Amino acid sequence: MVKSKVNTTPFWRFLFLLYCAVMLWLLFGRSDSRNLDLPYKVILRQNTNLVPFYTVKNYLRVLEHSADRYMRAHCFLNLSGNVVLFIPAGWLLPRLWVWLQNFFRFFAFCAGVIFLVEILQLFTLLGRFDIDDLILNLLGMILGFILFHMGRPR
Repeated sequence: MVKSKVNTTPFWRFLFLLYCAVMLWLLFGRSDSRNLDLPYKVILRQNTNLVPFYTVKNYLRVLEHSADRYMRAHCFLNLSGNVVLFIPAGWLLPRLWVWLQNFFRFFAFCAGVIFLVEILQLFTLLGRFDIDDLILNLLGMILGFILFHMGRPR
């Protein structure tokens, strides 16, 4: 008797689309109470961080030294969320597209997508361009990629 393999691709594609919809809402859909009275160039400058680990160091400093529970929670959620929320993408992408099972292609693709998201957030004023977000998001995707490969049958 020949066992037929159940095709689970439609399920994983649906799950990936649902994940993408949630992430798009988290990245672009939430309202922000920024002061839009300032000139556009000033807002862009204020919402750009190109110094690696600048934000991470500041958040870790708050976590270590601040007594303000709100700020500690904000910093913890920001740091952990920027990693944890991207783990599913790193796990789903190579599952859905075989060409992304190669680490270098996966890394280049994910870095490009995250860079595009950061640029869109900045220029639409729906977020910041923070190099630390790019690093942390990519770390989350790499963790997902590792989990995918650890769970693959050999």
